[in-house]
Amino acid sequence: MNRLPRALALAIFAAAACRPSPVIEPRVKPAVVVPLSAPEAQLRDAVRTHYAEAVDLLHRSVDISSGTLNVAGVRKVGALYAEEFRKLGFETTWASEPDSLHRAGHLVAVHHGSRGPRILLIGHLDTVFEGEGMRWSQEDTVGHGAGSSDMKGGDVAIILALQALAEAGKLKDMQVIVVMSGDEESAGHPISLSRAALIDAAKQSDIALAFEGGTASRVALGRRGSSNWQLVVTARQAHSAGVFSPGTGYGAAYEGARILDEFRQRLVGKRGLTFNVGVLAGGAHVVADTTGALTADGKSNIIPPIFRASGDLRFLTDPQKDSARTHMREIVSHPLEGAQSTITFEDSYPAMPVTPAGEKLLSLFSETSQSLGYPSVDGGSAEGRGAGDISFIAPFIPGMDGLGVAGAGAHSPRELVYLPSLRMAGERAAVFMSRLIDRWSNL
Repeated sequence: MNRLPRALALAIFAAAACRPSPVIEPRVKPAVVVPLSAPEAQLRDAVRTHYAEAVDLLHRSVDISSGTLNVAGVRKVGALYAEEFRKLGFETTWASEPDSLHRAGHLVAVHHGSRGPRILLIGHLDTVFEGEGMRWSQEDTVGHGAGSSDMKGGDVAIILALQALAEAGKLKDMQVIVVMSGDEESAGHPISLSRAALIDAAKQSDIALAFEGGTASRVALGRRGSSNWQLVVTARQAHSAGVFSPGTGYGAAYEGARILDEFRQRLVGKRGLTFNVGVLAGGAHVVADTTGALTADGKSNIIPPIFRASGDLRFLTDPQKDSARTHMREIVSHPLEGAQSTITFEDSYPAMPVTPAGEKLLSLFSETSQSLGYPSVDGGSAEGRGAGDISFIAPFIPGMDGLGVAGAGAHSPRELVYLPSLRMAGERAAVFMSRLIDRWSNL
């Protein structure tokens, strides 16, 4: 496994802490730093006391292979964390998904209380990569391995913060639901089934805090939505000598290329909108398997009768998504001679717009960060974040994402976490939730 030089890895966290974001939307106004109260200092110290245990927990969880389709591995990570939640007085259940989805399900942990807001904490158990080459290793304050930052590090930060709240006697009055999904990296379809547990938890909560990868100075108040599209082009199969001629036409490959290039010409440049082509193939025969992979065959002297392509569409708002789909359908509807095409769309992650309620959460979180001696925190633009589970709860309650650990190499074999950011995430989350409880009536 390739490693980043330690000096470079250390610079990642320092840069995040010291360099202002070039794109700020919205921006929190400078505020007077509120000193930590004695109980808040106790929370901070409790996080620091349990920090070494948290690193060990992260080590053990990273060493459990849990790629999205590794059902047994995902459940094993869930069982490891469930034991930690039970120690804190949570009731834990496993929200299974239908066998047809080929997914492990989700860990749900509930703590009953009556004071302050009902808080939903969001994490996920699965990783993109897994295997022996992605097991835990540590070089001083840098940890390497699958999920070290995305997002087993964030999961452990949740547990670390809750441990501190429990030790300080604050957790006993809190109502908290934790949902750690087992398929965030590749959600099962239909979404209505694979995200049912998360949506149900949102309907029982007042605010949501998600612990995907973070930095010292930025969180996410908005995230783009994503959906998938599939293009199928058919045409007359004939001898290549007749290509372009009347009665024979251009074939499926040229029509597919025309459509994709018109997507590029007409839609590129709209703020927040992207439409990636993930896989494409054309020929005499094209076969798609259950994973979306395409296998093709053909000959150079045959005008290809079939072309397939698929990809994703990312957007800031649902109206932007609908407008893009309308344009794409219109482009498809004017084929070259001898070809006909269909394009279909499948919803995946909804967009999460920035809201005034979210900005209030950010203001309090930034204040908390500064009270602890960390930088002020801004909300970066939604274009800078991919889709995430918190988007599914956006229609129901306000939320904030990016509260997890700092690292690099997510979704690659070079994934790493800067371990002091685990302590930072735990401290900020513990004191932030404490302030939410104390100030909820005024927010």
